[in-house]
Amino acid sequence: GGFIQKTIFNEDAIFAGGAIRKGYLIAYNAKAEVMHSHNYGNMEQFRRNFDLGVSQKQHPEVFEGIKSESEGIKLVKRTMSHLWKNGYKMQILPMIVQSGFKFLGYKFGKNYTKLPKNFVIKCSMNKLYWQ
Repeated sequence: GGFIQKTIFNEDAIFAGGAIRKGYLIAYNAKAEVMHSHNYGNMEQFRRNFDLGVSQKQHPEVFEGIKSESEGIKLVKRTMSHLWKNGYKMQILPMIVQSGFKFLGYKFGKNYTKLPKNFVIKCSMNKLYWQ
């Protein structure tokens, strides 16, 4: 019963943030495993990260002070290094392009209140959320 009724994205993080504010603890279990993956193209990544940015904008009580951009840059650098060291040099440019789509989607999402609603709906992966 602790999940928020309506959110575009990050329902788990919003729940965890609320639980922490109420005095509960979030435990790390090193043996826990989660399989989660997507095979998104550039525009799907843009839309997903747009919704991520919207979520972070709508819930500053959870995400304020979290530097998603710097974590994203670290991930891009680590991924580039891994691709280079393991002989996948031809995958570096596509990864950088896709990372650019992610970053732009995120930035647009963080600024969605400044954008026309019809444009916001086009940018979002979750179009029904806006109805």
